[in-house]
Amino acid sequence: MKEHLKTLIPIAFLLLLMISCNPEGGLKNPADYELYISISADQNPSVSPDGSLIAYFHWCLMFPEPEDYPTGLYVMKMDGTERRLLLRGRHFSPSWSPDGQWLVFTSDGLLQIINLQGDIIRTFQGENSLPLHTPDWSKDGKEILFNSPLTIKGGVFAMTPDFSHVRQILHPIENNGMHARWSPDRSKIVFSKGNQAWESIEIFTIDTSLTSEVRLTNDGRDDRSPSWSPTGDFITWSSNVEIFRMSTNGSNRRRLDYGQFPSWLPDGKFIVYSNANYDYTKEVLWKIDINGNNKVQLTF
Repeated sequence: MKEHLKTLIPIAFLLLLMISCNPEGGLKNPADYELYISISADQNPSVSPDGSLIAYFHWCLMFPEPEDYPTGLYVMKMDGTERRLLLRGRHFSPSWSPDGQWLVFTSDGLLQIINLQGDIIRTFQGENSLPLHTPDWSKDGKEILFNSPLTIKGGVFAMTPDFSHVRQILHPIENNGMHARWSPDRSKIVFSKGNQAWESIEIFTIDTSLTSEVRLTNDGRDDRSPSWSPTGDFITWSSNVEIFRMSTNGSNRRRLDYGQFPSWLPDGKFIVYSNANYDYTKEVLWKIDINGNNKVQLTF
């Protein structure tokens, strides 16, 4: 009996140690939460310029889909109430116009613009049949930044909201930019970049004259979805399914939580992002301050 207890005690201690080291997910690894979700995923949140609304993509993983909450592009109030469907289907990465009346998003590799009533949609077909992703409407409303990564004729482009003028900013051979986002004054771009000689994807900034490129991360992790704060003080990003923020020169890094797809509130003090719910059945939206405190679940 004593020998049996001697065997059980180390096993019990090991289990307690695993749980105590990982309180958010029990025996599940929070960094792997995407492997566990089975009901739905709320992704690509984007906060309206006045901070009152969040647009996001809801992906239903059940079949058949429930009619009251199917896959689609949604808008809701900041507190998670008054959710409404704008467009059913797989529509990703919404970005707000400065007046808060329009959203640009990507759908089947095309860019589309929709009004908040959901009754007007304009489509940008693009050039050379390139797949187009992650649009970002500039704060002054003059241009929409978008990406066509990992293609020879692709790169990072900017176009006017009426689709009349398109220009290439980053070329895939020299820059290979992905997830590009404007700085608040449109003088710089923050983006992710990979290289066959690197083990991971890293974050860079470059001025729009393309004369000064600065590498901000060099950590052997996949650093994605960078975004400039509205105040221009910080950049937030997702690194191996964890949310971080740093000063725009790469200093003062702070881990905030597990998750991905971070998006700033207009005051620059809070971030909305995707992370698992408490039982790991869904990926939902959360809000947290830039010091990693005051975490609030927004969707359920």
